[in-house]
Amino acid sequence: MVQYIFTPWRNRRELLAVRSALYPQKTSPSQSQPQPPLQNPQQQQQQQQQQQQQQQQAVARVSMWMHRGSCPHLVESTALLTAAILSDACTSETNSYAARAAYSAAFSRFVTGLLDSHQTTTRKMSMYGIAKSVGLPATFVELRHQATHETLPSLTRLREAAGKALEWIWEYYWRHLEDMEELEERGVEGRGEVTGEGRQCREELMGLLERGEDERSRLLGEVVGRYGEGVVLTTLDVIVDGTKDTRVMRGAMGLVRTVLGREREVGVDDNLRDVEKVRAELGKAWEEMTEADGDDVPGDEVGGGDERTGELPAWSLHDKETWVPKPIGMV
Repeated sequence: MVQYIFTPWRNRRELLAVRSALYPQKTSPSQSQPQPPLQNPQQQQQQQQQQQQQQQQAVARVSMWMHRGSCPHLVESTALLTAAILSDACTSETNSYAARAAYSAAFSRFVTGLLDSHQTTTRKMSMYGIAKSVGLPATFVELRHQATHETLPSLTRLREAAGKALEWIWEYYWRHLEDMEELEERGVEGRGEVTGEGRQCREELMGLLERGEDERSRLLGEVVGRYGEGVVLTTLDVIVDGTKDTRVMRGAMGLVRTVLGREREVGVDDNLRDVEKVRAELGKAWEEMTEADGDDVPGDEVGGGDERTGELPAWSLHDKETWVPKPIGMV
């Protein structure tokens, strides 16, 4: 049975764009190639301002995802910690208490929500036990307890903890998300081995889009048989997201509807066969029950003289002589 997972983002590309904005140093396309340092301080400042602006936009997008629902807790925690860091950068030194409160709220929500999600109803565990099971440092639990029940930690300690928390979330969640290039080459999101299957499927589907409607529908079944419905649907989704040609987009969406229509027709045929089978069994049981009770009940007492032997259960006519309506309260 197909299990659907509802996400607040439209597709994987949108999620990866948010990851790139929140972690610009880890997801830069040229991070594997050494780049010469910027000698001009003005260029460094412009680059830093651009990264901060992208992070603010990413935080706003995650906030929108939270209103939609079904947003993972670690995605929300990343946005909250990043928002606290951005707010700290704009806050003056004289107003450090607001920055400490923002850091404490974001960090406490991150730790509490993560550990509560791993808590079981059958066997309660302490926060330290759950943190050990998921690989969360014990110092995070201690800092969360201090920020919640004691005096707010110092700003220096909170800044260091926020940076370590973002690093831990990256290793635990974000780094396992594959890039779009790998997804397009694989054809399947997050499963199977990296092969050229997805690329071959994409080439064949692009070839189908150049053909006529009749030939396209006939050859689509062969492509689905070779690669499977999951690979075909995922590849079509990549084609729709990566093209600006309206003709290709409409054709790919038409192929998606065709593949989904094939699944729906198969499911309907199976359901109809099941209904007909149950209906036949009920009819046979009704006939056996009627034959068994036919000798005990006189013919003139069954349904007011109606002959219903061998028929399926149906509505009976109301006999007005056997029931007289009376006002409420009268015996």
